[in-house]
Amino acid sequence: MKTTPIPEMAPPRDQCERGIALILVLLAMLVLSVLAAAIVFTARSETFASYNYKLDTQADYLAKAGIQRAINWFRSNHYQPVTESNAATYYQVTSTGSPFNLFTANGSPVICISGCPSSNQPVQLIGFGGGSSNYPDVNDTATTPQQVASAFAADLNDPHNTRVTGDADDSGYFNVNAVLLNYQTVNVGYQPPLAATPVETWLITSRATWTGGSGSSTRVATAEEQAVVQPIYTPTWGDALYGLCSVTMQGSSGTCTDAFNSSLGAYGGGNPSVASDQCDSTTANNVIGAGASVGANGGVTLGSNVTVSGDVVIGTGGTSGCTASGFSGSTSSVLGQVINGPYKAPPPAPTFRANFPNGAPSFSLGSGSVQVLPSGASWSNSPFPQTTGVTPATSSPCMDSTCDGTSAHPYEIASISMSGGGGGNAPVLELVGGSSPLNPVYYDIGSLSEAQGQVNVSGYVVLNIQTSLSISGLGISNGVASSISPECLVINYAGTSGVSISGNGAISALLNAPNATVNLGGGGSGGYFVGAIQANNVSVQGGYPVHYDVQLRHAGGTMGVKVTSAYSRKKM
Repeated sequence: MKTTPIPEMAPPRDQCERGIALILVLLAMLVLSVLAAAIVFTARSETFASYNYKLDTQADYLAKAGIQRAINWFRSNHYQPVTESNAATYYQVTSTGSPFNLFTANGSPVICISGCPSSNQPVQLIGFGGGSSNYPDVNDTATTPQQVASAFAADLNDPHNTRVTGDADDSGYFNVNAVLLNYQTVNVGYQPPLAATPVETWLITSRATWTGGSGSSTRVATAEEQAVVQPIYTPTWGDALYGLCSVTMQGSSGTCTDAFNSSLGAYGGGNPSVASDQCDSTTANNVIGAGASVGANGGVTLGSNVTVSGDVVIGTGGTSGCTASGFSGSTSSVLGQVINGPYKAPPPAPTFRANFPNGAPSFSLGSGSVQVLPSGASWSNSPFPQTTGVTPATSSPCMDSTCDGTSAHPYEIASISMSGGGGGNAPVLELVGGSSPLNPVYYDIGSLSEAQGQVNVSGYVVLNIQTSLSISGLGISNGVASSISPECLVINYAGTSGVSISGNGAISALLNAPNATVNLGGGGSGGYFVGAIQANNVSVQGGYPVHYDVQLRHAGGTMGVKVTSAYSRKKM
């Protein structure tokens, strides 16, 4: 008998799924374990990163402290720069030539040619990284004299002096290198006599070593910072025209500024027909169509026919009562740019003896007269020899017997008036000057009015004028057509009434009138100004050109402390 097999029974469904929960739990635990491990790793990495960042930041700020300590050191009496009188002995420099004979380095970094451990090598003070200091054997002015290089090593590279400690767990020290990038000398002072002063540019590198513990010598982190430091020198005569309140230029196309370099000769090659021409003549020798800037603490206004061969600089904070503000006019009149500049402090006005001009002589020059001051002065070195038959002044230009032409005892004149005559009969006043801009001859004058004639100046002269100044004749000549430059004549005006320079009044000078308005106008065929003007207000019109001498940037200024002009962090 055939039997039919009984089919097997399928296992219950719950028996098929038995164990899946364990697998899911294991997978979940695996995922969670990976996530937990990732979280722990990330947290630990961030902790290490934060710790490393903290150490790096601490080292970075320590390097910044080294930079600041070095700046303070260069400001201190532990450092002594090479003076102007020794510059050519120690350094590879070139003189700017007459009249100031200042120096500027031939290249960067500055090369020491004598007096250093290694001649013909860069000037440097080294505290780390190999190499040695190379600085001239100049003693500083500290209480205990020592060489500059030794003072640098002791003050900026001895860990006992350079360690900075916050607490027992926060400490480190720095080492400093310094390389002399540039050396030059400038004249400091508003007017003669001037003091030749060195200006140095240093590249300072500070390397910080963070040790953590105050007693530890282990290097935990390092950082390096670099800074270029130098003093800020602001020349007194850095612009062709500067108004402590305002400058206004308008009128015909001859109202303009341009520049020249008196060390290369007179403006326009000494050709008077060119010197009286409008600015930036393409046919003139020694004419620069740039660098003759115009500025004001308050505002500058330019007419449509005006040309400024340089920048227009707007400072801040005009004088009391000044309403001028900003720039007004077309920028097409400015060959440079219209820029903002710092506030420029008024230069000092001249002072006079309490009873001046009582007792001082007055001079009134008419047709054909020639007056030489001081009386009996020798003109053997003058570019303006005495006219045949001229008798020197019969009265000495002094209030008493003490005057000798120095700044302490200037020649004193109550008034000078020049009028009458024309052509060959025009009156002439001849003022004898000193041999250099550092040793000029000083004249205190109550008032000066030149309606006709000419004032001739030999050598270097400073005119301090008290109450009134008017030039409308042939002007003041101090060698415009020769190699003598505008700094030969400095005019300081103390009055508040306006200064007038007009007609054919051609002047080569530096004019300082901090309390007054200087009016230039009516240039005609011969009127022009060579030099620079600084006054409360300056007004130029009627085709009167101003020719700025770039050498005037050496004719005095103010020196600030050393500051940082560039900053960077080196990658380690």
